Amino acid sequence: MATSRCRPEEFSCPVCLEILCDPGTLPCGHTYCLQCIQKHWDKAAAKGIYSCPQCRQVFNPRPTLGRNNMLMEAMKKLRVQEQDDPPSPVHSSLTSSAAVFVDSSSQPAPLDGAEGAVEGVSVQGGLYPQLPFTSPKMCPLHQQVLELYCCDDKESVCDECSLLGHKGHRVVRPDEEKEEKQQELEQKKEMIQKSIQAREKVIQTLPQVLQAHKNAIQGLQRYSLETFADVVKNVELMSSQVMQLLQTYEASSYNHIEADRYRLQQEISQLCKQQEELNRLANTQDSIQFLNALVMPGAVGQVENAQLEISHPELVEAGIRSALGTFREGLNDLCKGSLASIFRAVNDAAARAPPTNAQASETGPVPNDLQVASQKTAPEMTVSSSNSKPEDKTSHSAAHQHPPAATAQPAPEMTVSSSNSKPENKTRSSATHQHPPAATAQPAKEAAAFNTENPAPKTRDEMIKFRFEPTLDPNSAYRHIRLSEGDHKATLRAENQNYPEHADRFLYWRQVMCREPLAGSPYYWEVEWTGQKVTIGVAYKDMARSAADDSSRLGHNEHSWSLYWSGTAFSLWHAGKETTLAAPKARHIGVYLDQQAGLLAFYRVSHNQAHQICCVETEFSAPLYPGFRFWSGVGSTITLCHLD
Repeated sequence: MATSRCRPEEFSCPVCLEILCDPGTLPCGHTYCLQCIQKHWDKAAAKGIYSCPQCRQVFNPRPTLGRNNMLMEAMKKLRVQEQDDPPSPVHSSLTSSAAVFVDSSSQPAPLDGAEGAVEGVSVQGGLYPQLPFTSPKMCPLHQQVLELYCCDDKESVCDECSLLGHKGHRVVRPDEEKEEKQQELEQKKEMIQKSIQAREKVIQTLPQVLQAHKNAIQGLQRYSLETFADVVKNVELMSSQVMQLLQTYEASSYNHIEADRYRLQQEISQLCKQQEELNRLANTQDSIQFLNALVMPGAVGQVENAQLEISHPELVEAGIRSALGTFREGLNDLCKGSLASIFRAVNDAAARAPPTNAQASETGPVPNDLQVASQKTAPEMTVSSSNSKPEDKTSHSAAHQHPPAATAQPAPEMTVSSSNSKPENKTRSSATHQHPPAATAQPAKEAAAFNTENPAPKTRDEMIKFRFEPTLDPNSAYRHIRLSEGDHKATLRAENQNYPEHADRFLYWRQVMCREPLAGSPYYWEVEWTGQKVTIGVAYKDMARSAADDSSRLGHNEHSWSLYWSGTAFSLWHAGKETTLAAPKARHIGVYLDQQAGLLAFYRVSHNQAHQICCVETEFSAPLYPGFRFWSGVGSTITLCHLD
């Protein structure tokens, strides 16, 4: 049996050409000294290309190599075995790559002639060793030479096998098939060489591409910092609004629960009285008196089941968490979508988000023209009607000519623009707001341009996404106003409702306010009313409640604004001043409020369409509360509509 082995010198590093020291194997299979390959890659670190010096395979990222312990142990065993074995003449006459040891016991008997001489030379340690004798392989079934090859079964066959067991298979001669495959291999090698050259060209262009990527990434990083800075501003603004909203909801929940507790206590007291009456009646000995007491009207009141609508916090919590999840996924719709969903979840009916434009989303909040003007002069309110005539706007714009900032009056100013404003009202307004002739032209142009824009929404579809359903506050209701339908309906009654004393209750005017404070983002709600007259408006919380003068009258002080239907026409009231408006009668009124932008608009709603009655543009300094006032007429109602 012929045996062969390798010497330790064959385990050399292709880089330093020395015996491997701490060998490490690359992913491609080639082995190098760890120190050699690390130095090779350190030189190529500037280009960022880490390849095998033999096969040129590129690795990215740089591989982390370790010592090949198995190879080290094999090299040690070879060294020990070489030291123990005696030197062989055949081994000494051959190079390390061609050393062959021959075992004479495995060879056939020597033949006469050259073959015997060759074997004798190999045994004696001649220059050319005896190659192992190989006899042709025979077919075990037919005892024929296996000179054919079946490509289908991938095994050697004889002629008989090709005709019998491998009939129909592709049987070829190995030499001929090798020539064909050799040509295919040459073509593949040529294609691979071309691919290598193409990839080398691409590698040469990689530094330029890498630099282009680096420049683009640096530009994106700068843009990202600017974008996230703007987003942080918007997130901080939204955070403050959400915190304020949750605090408001907490206060509203507390007020609602307290109101229910008071109502239940009143019902318990009434039921106790009825129980005492029934006990007294049961103890009556006279049968006639007992029967007469039973048939007397009102002797025994009807006992109703206690009804209490409890709002579970889990619903609100689920809605807020869902909205915050939506906010996390959609920062582009930060103020419109997410904040609106939070408002809808908290109020269990309506949600809204602050309107944003391209400039606000990129550069943050920007003060409008009215806010800039308010820094120079006193707060100004502009009322623009949808039916105002151009000549009215011009006349009243001229009336609002302001003096220089140093001489500005501290009192609030109001400009009225309406198509049917009464002549006496126009004259009084102009006389009130006459100022020195300094700075006359420019302010007049600004006021006229601002009135023309009228930034309030024009359609109901624009406002319905800000829908909000306020609830009436029993603690503020006048003693003859009865609340029902979950505090969404108020009715003027002749009998006293016996409300408990409260600091927020109106004592003189037939008015009622809502619980929820409205601040920041837009709100839209709708009201239906019956009766001959009605007042619908908004007011600050610090508006007087117990006074009998105009300080607690909706629309007749500086703390409130109101729309009044007198029976013949609409008019706007603020600070005791009336502005007559040109709009037909409407039983369904829509109110749009954007406290942050300083917009208050009233709409006439019919057939799912909203037509603007008037729009107030001013600067609100605190949260506003919806409010309503009844006039004469028992049975008049005000209902807060449910918006789908």
